[in-house]
Amino acid sequence: MPPMSGFSYVKFYGGGILELNLSNTVQIITIISFSAALVKYLIVNPLQAAINSLKEAVAKIETILFRLEQDQKNIDKRLVAVEESTKSAHKRLDGIEGVKH
Repeated sequence: MPPMSGFSYVKFYGGGILELNLSNTVQIITIISFSAALVKYLIVNPLQAAINSLKEAVAKIETILFRLEQDQKNIDKRLVAVEESTKSAHKRLDGIEGVKH
């Protein structure tokens, strides 16, 4: 058991004891800060860059999809006009065939 001299002690699993004083506390805070910065630069920043790239890709795909939908609507309108023209042409051909026979 450590002597009771006004310092705080932390007991670790396995029986280890660490005296907490200003020096140890600063060291622990420094290690934790360095670890957090390391995680941020090695993991978080690359993930953020990947997420931003995916956002840009999704935006481009949405733009392309919108254009395709507009093109499809235009094609549908043109198809209706072609069908009406074909129907009219068939009626004229049927009329001509009826006159010739």
